[in-house]
Amino acid sequence: MRLGIFGGTFNPVHIGHLRACEEVRELLDLDRVVFVPSCLPPHKDLDGGVEGAQRLEIVRLSLKDNPHFEVSSFEVERPGSSYSIHTIEHMRRMYGCTPHFILGRDAFNEISTWYEAPRLFDLAHFVVMSRPDAPGRPLEDVLGSSAARFRRTGRGFANELGNEIVFVDVTAYAVSSSQIRDLCRQGKSIRYLVAGDAHAYITRERIYS
Repeated sequence: MRLGIFGGTFNPVHIGHLRACEEVRELLDLDRVVFVPSCLPPHKDLDGGVEGAQRLEIVRLSLKDNPHFEVSSFEVERPGSSYSIHTIEHMRRMYGCTPHFILGRDAFNEISTWYEAPRLFDLAHFVVMSRPDAPGRPLEDVLGSSAARFRRTGRGFANELGNEIVFVDVTAYAVSSSQIRDLCRQGKSIRYLVAGDAHAYITRERIYS
């Protein structure tokens, strides 16, 4: 099993998220990408207070037509803050493999502040997606002394366990979750910014209005 994990608040998940993960899946030949909405993200405030069950349903509706994508309720159902290391450990147990943890360059640049950050690279490969607003930084600046564990490879870096940090260029879409929430509050259309069934659900339930 070649497994990808993509976490986030997904408030809401949008076409930029979906397309980026499809490009990563195809490039790295992943069998499956699991989207994991967070319950209480430790690094950001959850705008609008949209409960986890609603964000989970938006993701489920957005992914239902892609046989390679699925959603996990692991973080939504777990009490307290959502830490990536717990999700990675859970997925390792469930699927019996070393997963590929997918994140944006902006998040990767801050990874040294994450809970148990040095141990993350013992448990997973990291797939770092390009972001126009997040320039690349030397690995030493991002990981500090932990960078010494990594050697350069043709597509990034690898540590002594063979776990990789891979840098991937993905298509940049000028869309964000905050933009979608703002449009909803203004009573404007979000059609084509989110998947069709998700659009119907958000509109019907007036989630961000």
